[in-house]
Amino acid sequence: MESVRRISHVITDEKPGAIVPLDFQLPTEATQCLGLQTTVTGLFPRVKSVVDFGEISISFNGKQNHSFHHLVSYENANARQASSIKCGLLPLSTVLTGGSVTGFYRDLERQNSPFMPYQVRIYFSLRTS
Repeated sequence: MESVRRISHVITDEKPGAIVPLDFQLPTEATQCLGLQTTVTGLFPRVKSVVDFGEISISFNGKQNHSFHHLVSYENANARQASSIKCGLLPLSTVLTGGSVTGFYRDLERQNSPFMPYQVRIYFSLRTS
């Protein structure tokens, strides 16, 4: 029976300008990636909301499908509470063979000193069988 399942993968950025490699497997029952969403988790009191906090590049199926290269935004807590617009799932339609995910996340150094380590959560919407 087919269903849609949402899973997440978390990466940690420990230093400014870091390039964090991605290399992990999606569940074996996943047959298609329907979309994904990225969220920066952390509180940076001196950082206003920015569209280009980092960038992410994701390839599927052993680099056969380079499906996603996108800026990762950060929205501070005050702006998030006041905003009625939420960044949703970015649609994809990538057939998965093996579930391999590779790529990178790069910090674009938008924090003021001192740098505070943070996490980026990547949500995948998957069709499973």
